[in-house]
Amino acid sequence: MTSNTRSRDVTALWRVGAFSHQRVSATADYLWDNRERKPARLCVFQYTVEGVLRYRDRDGDHEVPPGHAVLFTFGEPSRYWLPPGPRASYVCDWINLQGAGLAEHWAHLRRRYGSVIPVGADVVNELHRLMTAADPAAGRDAMQIAAAVHRFVMHLFSALTRDLAARQTPVERAIESLMTEPLHPGSLTALARSFACSREHFCRAFVRRIGRPPGDWQTEQRVQAAVHLLRSTALTLGEVAAQSGFSSIQTLSRQVRRVTGRSPRAVRGN
Repeated sequence: MTSNTRSRDVTALWRVGAFSHQRVSATADYLWDNRERKPARLCVFQYTVEGVLRYRDRDGDHEVPPGHAVLFTFGEPSRYWLPPGPRASYVCDWINLQGAGLAEHWAHLRRRYGSVIPVGADVVNELHRLMTAADPAAGRDAMQIAAAVHRFVMHLFSALTRDLAARQTPVERAIESLMTEPLHPGSLTALARSFACSREHFCRAFVRRIGRPPGDWQTEQRVQAAVHLLRSTALTLGEVAAQSGFSSIQTLSRQVRRVTGRSPRAVRGN
C-alpha cells in the first residue's frame, strides 16, 4: 500500500475535526452563516449548556435552549446567532465530525428527529467521552478515534429513538415501525393491529405525516431495494423477492415493471 493510499484510508475514517467547551460573553458578537463554511458537509453537534441560541434553516427559526443541541453541516443554507440586546452569557459544548458516509447519517438523523433535539445526560456523557478521546493528549490513534465517533453517533441514534418512542402515540409508533423496517414482510393491517390501531387510522396518520399512502411509500422502498439487489448481487429472483419484502416472484416482477418499466431480468442486465 502506498503512502497516498494510506492517507486516503485515514481520511475516509470517521474523525473529529475540532471541539470546544465555549463561553460567549453577554456583550460579544456571535453569528455564523454555514453557507460559505468549509469543508462542506462537515457535521456539527452543538449543545447548549447555558443561555439560548437562535438557529435558522429552511424550516424557519428555532430556539436551542439549555438541554438541547443543534445539528447542522457546513455548506448548507443555515445560520445561528445570539440575539442582540441584554442577555446572559452563552455556554456550549460543540464538536465537528467528518468522514466517509457520516454526512448521510447526519442527514438521516435530522430528517427523522429534526435539527434541534432534546439531549439527555447519557448523550452529554458520550459527547464528553468523545471529546476526551479526541484530545491529542490522550494519544489515541485514528482507528480508536473512529470507533469513538461511531459510538457517539450510534448512541445518539439510540437515545433519540428511545425518547421519541416514549412520547409517541400507538399510531405514531406504527408509522416509525414501518419507516424503520419497510422491507419487513407482513400486511399494513397486521402492522396497525400490532400497535392497537386500525388500518384506516394508521393510513390517515401516515398520509398526514409523509404526504403519501403507506402502501405506495412501502412499495417504492421495496422496489428500490430489489433493484439494488438485482444490479449488485447474483441472488435468484426468489431470494431478491424475499430480501426486499415481496411475497412472491410474481409480485416482485409486477411492482418492478410498474415502477421501472422493465422486468427484473432486464434491470439485472443493465
